Amino acid sequence: MENIKKQIKEKYHLSNYQIAQIVFVFKTFGSELSKMLIMGILFRNRLPQYFFALLIMLLLRCSTGGLHFYTYPGCLIGSAIYLGLSVFILPDITPPKYLQLLMLAGCILTCYLIGPVTSRYRPDPAPDYSRRFRNFTCLTIFFYALFSYIVPEGSLTSAGFWVIILHSLQLCAAKIQKKGGRAK
Repeated sequence: MENIKKQIKEKYHLSNYQIAQIVFVFKTFGSELSKMLIMGILFRNRLPQYFFALLIMLLLRCSTGGLHFYTYPGCLIGSAIYLGLSVFILPDITPPKYLQLLMLAGCILTCYLIGPVTSRYRPDPAPDYSRRFRNFTCLTIFFYALFSYIVPEGSLTSAGFWVIILHSLQLCAAKIQKKGGRAK
């Protein structure tokens, strides 16, 4: 590994910091991809619901963040529980359509007021970026609500609905956790 870093550094005239950033990106990408593959094996009997829930989760988490576990096993277990609830357990609970839309409206409000919640290792985004991230999340949830209103109820729409609900709840928990961490 050191040889590869040295060759890239010399060939492209990069600083040690730039090399560290490249290594970080590859480690992060590899870590996230491996977690998705492991969960794909766990969810192999419901792959369409898993991939749909994962897509919704990624859209929301990338823009407003949430709870962070800071270790590979912790993150894998947390993500598996989050998606497992959304794909296997909670879809058995189907609130009436009007209640789902009302709950999604509450999620829009929650995500707008709370997000984004970043990792303790990252600085909070500048106010204009925070606003963009919140707007993206709120629009995503709004279009999902519109989609779920038009499309008949099914396993995909139910999984997506519960991902949004769980995202909003974990965003609240992350905000409380982050405030508690700063107070210490």
